[in-house]
Amino acid sequence: MNAPIRPRDRDAVIQSLRAGVVPRSGQHLIQVGRAREIETLVADIARIADGSSAFRVVIGEYGAGKTFFLNLVRAVALEKKLVVATADLNPDRRLHASGGQARSLYAELMRNLSTRTKPDGGALAGIVEKFIATTKTEAKASGQSTEALLRQKLDQLTELVNGYDFADVIAA
Repeated sequence: MNAPIRPRDRDAVIQSLRAGVVPRSGQHLIQVGRAREIETLVADIARIADGSSAFRVVIGEYGAGKTFFLNLVRAVALEKKLVVATADLNPDRRLHASGGQARSLYAELMRNLSTRTKPDGGALAGIVEKFIATTKTEAKASGQSTEALLRQKLDQLTELVNGYDFADVIAA
């Protein structure tokens, strides 16, 4: 038997469907016929949570359910306490370009960074704050200075473009 649906979830799904948009939460309540695809992507998410990586491209005709499917996968990833970044590709946000479109895509991904506590985006500040707080706790427990431990953890970023500046700001 299925568990009862919380009124908040029910209302969110119904309002989204009435507005003609994909529900941001509660997709599992109305999802049918995608068991195999969901199982495959849940396995990908489990591997990612274990430190591996995965890449999938979802393609389909307009109205085929791509956005719905990706939001469902996103919800599963958030439930597993992973950080999720989302962005829609368009002519102004592309992976490869010379007119700033790739930077625009990256900016959109960072704006839309989500966690369980910030599922609608804007989670970057919280992620950085948690990283710093955790490092402070570890530094105190090990007798190291917080700045030294932060710099040690951020060292691998310094070789990336603008990585040194980013690491310097975080460690400050």
